[in-house]
Amino acid sequence: MKLAVAISPTRSLLPLMAWVLLLLPALLHAAAFEPDIRPGPGVTVQRLMSDYFAPLKGTNMDTDVFILDSGKPGATALIFGGTHGNELAGTVAGLVLVENVTVSAGKLIVIPYANGSAISVPDTRNGIAQRHRIVTRSGERYLPYGDRRTDPDDQGRDDPEHYRNPPGYVLENGKESRNLNRTWPGSENGTPTEQLSHAIMALIRQESVDFNLDMHEAGTSDWEASLDDDYRPGRNWRLAYTLVAHPRGLEIAAMALLDLEMNTGISMKLEESNPDYRGLSHLEIGSATPSLSFLSESPNPGQDRGREDADVISDPKYPLAHRVGLHLGVVEALAGAYALESNKPLAIEGLPAY
Repeated sequence: MKLAVAISPTRSLLPLMAWVLLLLPALLHAAAFEPDIRPGPGVTVQRLMSDYFAPLKGTNMDTDVFILDSGKPGATALIFGGTHGNELAGTVAGLVLVENVTVSAGKLIVIPYANGSAISVPDTRNGIAQRHRIVTRSGERYLPYGDRRTDPDDQGRDDPEHYRNPPGYVLENGKESRNLNRTWPGSENGTPTEQLSHAIMALIRQESVDFNLDMHEAGTSDWEASLDDDYRPGRNWRLAYTLVAHPRGLEIAAMALLDLEMNTGISMKLEESNPDYRGLSHLEIGSATPSLSFLSESPNPGQDRGREDADVISDPKYPLAHRVGLHLGVVEALAGAYALESNKPLAIEGLPAY
């Protein structure tokens, strides 16, 4: 004899609800980063980083690569943002290039989100919101704001006994092993973050990149000045308004900064890569390849350590528009200076003025 068991609708949903609750963190994590990129008419080829290093395929370390090729002789440049997921201006500058410009001489390669894994997780420095609504000519959209380092789910926690720490590299006994800008020039057999930097190096070699720019953000001097002497948690504000150049690129960087100041009124400091600090893009790329390497820094209130009221979009002194304009101004100035030095033009049309 079979017993008929009555199950109430509420009771029957309990197992499903339990599974949903268990899966919710993963579902939210998976949905956190869906890059809203709207390629413009200047994009001639769209690729993935895994096209240059196949082991990245199907992983969260893979990311979009956009090529704007004029088909005419000239310089080839790589411009990338999102090395750190909580440095918003670099990613947006990349989006502006992909969505707005065309190239009439030379080739421009853009990676808006270099470390998509880092952008997929929340900011652990100041707890900045992950999504920021803006309204553009192409409609409403949301900009992602992530973390400084690769998602632990993609690489594991920092463990000094697990990760190699090559002599001289700024990995701080494993603490920065998930930081893309500590792992250059990378390793094909290394951690996922090292494999990502290795993949970008492969792109630079395969595409014969003449010069490259890694776009970053640092804290603001205003915040540091407001702190008591007993509480000065960071010094990264000193990097704001700085262009760092590999020694081979110093002359071009100096020419570019003079041009930038003349055209925008913005004065930036020039620093030379320090060979004592290994693993950084501007040093390692320039030392391992013929490509001239640069790194730009804009001032982001969200980078002020310990700050709880940072507005990374509309800060009165450091709005996103100013910071993005700064990076794009550097791109334009570097292209002009490189053309004068090498007689290889990179003609970018439709770039918004600062």
